[in-house]
Amino acid sequence: MIYDAQEARQIDEWARTSGLPLEVLMERAGTQIATRIKDRHTKTDRILILCGTGNNGGDGYVIGRELLRDGFDVTLYAPFGESRSDTSTIHVRYAEAFGLVTEQPCGQYDVIIDALYGTGFDTGRMNQAFITQCEFVSEQKRQGAHVYAVDVPSGVPTDHARGFKEIAIRSDMTFQLHAAKRSAFLLRTAPFYGELETIDIGLPTFGEWRLSRADLSALFKREPYGHKGTYGTALLIGGSDTMPGSIQLATRSALRTGVGKLQVATTALAKQGIIVQAPEAMVIDQTLSAIQDMLPSISAVGIGPGLSQESVETWVDYLLESDLPVILDAGALIKNSYPERTAPIIVTPHIGEFARMTNQSVASIQDDLFGQATDYAVLHQVTVVLKSHVILIAKPDGGGFVISGASSGLAKGGSGDTLFGILTSLLAQHTKGEIEETLAHGAQWYAEASKQVERRLHPSSLLATDVIDELGRIGL
Repeated sequence: MIYDAQEARQIDEWARTSGLPLEVLMERAGTQIATRIKDRHTKTDRILILCGTGNNGGDGYVIGRELLRDGFDVTLYAPFGESRSDTSTIHVRYAEAFGLVTEQPCGQYDVIIDALYGTGFDTGRMNQAFITQCEFVSEQKRQGAHVYAVDVPSGVPTDHARGFKEIAIRSDMTFQLHAAKRSAFLLRTAPFYGELETIDIGLPTFGEWRLSRADLSALFKREPYGHKGTYGTALLIGGSDTMPGSIQLATRSALRTGVGKLQVATTALAKQGIIVQAPEAMVIDQTLSAIQDMLPSISAVGIGPGLSQESVETWVDYLLESDLPVILDAGALIKNSYPERTAPIIVTPHIGEFARMTNQSVASIQDDLFGQATDYAVLHQVTVVLKSHVILIAKPDGGGFVISGASSGLAKGGSGDTLFGILTSLLAQHTKGEIEETLAHGAQWYAEASKQVERRLHPSSLLATDVIDELGRIGL
């Protein structure tokens, strides 16, 4: 799961009202983090724990107590004074009973644990005392200290990066309590998290956003008595004489991800490339009449890559009048509003396109990916596949999926066309079930293929065609 700050507070309140004291959650969190530290370090390492005045600080006291109890060299420092949380105070007193004392840092440390703020940080706490701690940790890190954060690196907003001045503690690893937090996936705040590890503190999972970590094996299953009609018929509309490559990439990725039959409406020049590169596809003229003739046999349709014709709006309007799932990409992202229909509408913009669609700056989109994608999906009742360094799939009823971990080599022309083909292919095959989950599986397949290519090629050398060729090797 991925929580915002409010959801994190709600799950704590649910635990309290359900009979699970917050002191128990703090004990679980701190004990498990201490175990992770013990696994990574030795008793000869000097460990400094920075504790705040709230519940994040309480986690730090539990961590310190557990490390001290096992003979580790622990110093605890509370730069902002004594705890102001009743829950934390209980653990402060217990830690002190074990001999844990607070004192000023002195010398160089091997390990620093940031338990200052967590999700409780807000810009009003950006004072000189906090800046001093950031500078201290930064200098310790330059000298070789390994830095861990509890839940959220202190100074990093939990939900977005609006107004973030990049004054924060930069961690090597963040132990996320119960679930990931939104800012771990934003362009400007993610680098402060370092490696992510989620600590299970025994609470049920609920929330609007989820990380896609599905077992993809179900996508590869084939019916022993199936035929090409069993696996759907997709229609791709795209390409032009000046941009013939985009539709070729989409065609190849759609075929590689299992669609039974594939029709491609493109221009005469682009047809020639498809005949050579993807002879399994069937090509039709890129005209409204040809598209109209084909629709009765289609399971899902995608339109957009490489399109530049004036008639695109007419084609899009016609497709949206149908009862088919429709994916709008690239040159087909031209609508300001969408008709009510029972079949889903999926828009797949990259950040620049989404900024144009929402009349906002790229920076404002990047700083609030979750909020922006959700707002657009709910307002227009469409599914948004927002392509950035991560992929967000926002549902029209709120929430969605996040796909992370793709190769940085995908930051290159042709990657979006490849994903477009995959998503259209899977929609044609999987007409039942949750549309957004199908899309998430497709995006995860794409991301995993890119990482698998990266084992053989440097990201700088990775091409969309490499990813397409790798799609069939996932799970082998």
